[in-house]
This record gives sequence, C-alpha cells and structure tokens, in this order.
Amino acid sequence: MNKKIAIIGGGLFGLTIYIMLKKSGVECNLFEKKKELLSGASTNNLNRVHFGYHYPRDNLTVKQSHKGYQSFCKIYKRAIIKNFKNYYLIAKNSKVDFNKYLKFCKKNKLNFKKIDNSKLGFKVKNIQGGIEVKEPIYDWKIIRKEAKSIINKFKKNKIHLNEEVKKIKKIDNFKLITNKGTYYFDKIIDASYDGSNFLTKNLNKPTKRKYQLVVVFEFKFKASNKLGLALMDGKYFSFLPKGKGQHHLLYHVKHSVIKEKISEEFPKSWYNFSNYNSQINKSKKLLLKDFKLYLPNLNINLTNKIYISPRVIENKVEKTDRRISYINEISKNYFQIFSAKVDHSVDIAFKILKKIQKT
Repeated sequence: MNKKIAIIGGGLFGLTIYIMLKKSGVECNLFEKKKELLSGASTNNLNRVHFGYHYPRDNLTVKQSHKGYQSFCKIYKRAIIKNFKNYYLIAKNSKVDFNKYLKFCKKNKLNFKKIDNSKLGFKVKNIQGGIEVKEPIYDWKIIRKEAKSIINKFKKNKIHLNEEVKKIKKIDNFKLITNKGTYYFDKIIDASYDGSNFLTKNLNKPTKRKYQLVVVFEFKFKASNKLGLALMDGKYFSFLPKGKGQHHLLYHVKHSVIKEKISEEFPKSWYNFSNYNSQINKSKKLLLKDFKLYLPNLNINLTNKIYISPRVIENKVEKTDRRISYINEISKNYFQIFSAKVDHSVDIAFKILKKIQKT
C-alpha cells in the first residue's frame, strides 16, 4: 500500500490504530500534540475494564463492552488487574430497580454474586441491594510499557510528538498543517477526541456533542483496603483502584463535572485549568458529603493529586446512557473516531485496518 496515512491523536485509540496498522505492514504517521504518548484524556479516568454492568439501560453498550474486552486482551492483557473486591450497589432513588438490574445481568450473561449488605465489612445506607462482580481494571503504567515495547520493535517509526495539527484542508488529497510544518496525506484517521470537530469544520458541518470538563480525585483508604465500587444508576459516584498501587480514583457523575456545554466543538478556553480551583474545592466537598450519605463509615483520605480532562458525550443519550465507540467517514478517506470506552480501542483499530485495506 503506497497511500500516505496520518493518524491524529496519541491517546490509546490513536496509538492502538498505529500499532495495528504497522503490524499489518501499513506505513503511517502519528501526530500527538503533547510531548508524550498516552498523556491526555484517555488516561484520566477510573481505569475500569467494562463488561457491561455499568449500562443497564443500553444493551448495545453492554454488547460492545463485552466484545471489546476480548479484543483488548490481545494487546494489553498484562495490564489487566483482577485481585480486588468490586461491587455494584443500586441506590434507593436509582433509575433502575434492583430486581430489574439482576434480570438485566442474567439476560446479558454477566456473572455476579448477590451480596448481603451486612457482611460487606463497611456500612451502607440508602441502598436497595448490591452485587459482587469480577470486573477488572487496567494499569496505565503497564499499558504505556507494553505499547512502547511494541513500537520499539517497528522499523522506521514516524511519530510526531509535541506537534499539534492546527488545520486540515481537502484538495485532491489532504493538506495537514501543524505548528511545525505542512504535510500531504491520502487518508486521515482522526482520533483526536476533544479536538476532532475543530479539525473537521472545514470538511463538513460538525455534529453537536456534549462537552464536559471533569475532575477525578485520588484517595487512599485509612485502612489497607483495595476496593472497587459503583453506586448506580444516576448522578452517583464510582471509585476503583489506581492500577497496582494502593491509591484509588473517585469520580462523581454530577459533582466531578466542572464545565458542560452542548456545542459543535470543545471550548478551547476551558483548557486553562488554573481557573477552576474554587469549583474543584466545591466539587470535592459535595462529593464527600454524597459519599457519606451512602457509605457513612468508609473512611478515605483525599490526596492533593487530581486529574482534569475533557470528556465528549453523544448528545441526547440521557435516556439510555449509551456509550458506544464508532468510526464515522465524514469525507472520502477521512475517518473520525468517536471513542467512548478505553477497552473498545482494539476493536476500533481492527475495523479501521479493514477499511484502510479495502480502499
């Protein structure tokens, strides 16, 4: 294949696509605006490997998540961590009734063990019921190590770090303008996530999406717990271990969101993270108050470490909470990746490879 291919975005989706294409003998260039790969939004989340428990209102997300995990393990299996207790609790005001949630799990063949709240080892309040699951997490340090190991075995890597794509123009092919130069490519694979609609506005009218700026908090238990828990289903919170270490990551569906807007592109003014200190402190207080409402004696110590990142959600999915990843060919030979869950990345890379090989 003599076609010149550019991949925009060095997060897990862009990097996995690069790996998949290179393994198949397809030459490509990868552009990442930061000075390191895997240092953007894709690493600032709860590290959950989704089996589907989190989406009882959308079977399509469950199906894609289950399939995505099988593919994800083909490249990143060593990063998977399973040795911790993990629970899903259904709140009294949940959008899903506990008995219906159990039926949902059985229907989708999701393994679980119904739990006795009095035997959890910590007190719970305002809970209908809960289950224990074997849903794992991944460790970003291991993913980075695995990805770098794979890349280092390739000959003639063409990875452009610290090089931001500023504009793309369609001529006979694609003119790609960065902060360092101008390039010409036959095919574009846009995995830039929050920057995607900004880059495509010269090619078509962007679809409006819900853009958020969110904060994830880091904490340690006062005891030596290593625990995962998701409070379902609505504007509640989740926490999971941060990889192999003893730290945990905590996210609240409502209080972790410090900015939100439905728009055609991500507001660039939001990237000045230093403007949000007062909002983050307020979010922290509200989150901890909510935490005690449901887990009154599960003591945690928040560290000074926080993770702020953009989040992109399809507009008008509140009813189902659908979170699927897909490829949109917005113009001939221009493939835009909409990424929802990290563990969908390998499946999406397989699909991109097939599209590239066909054209």
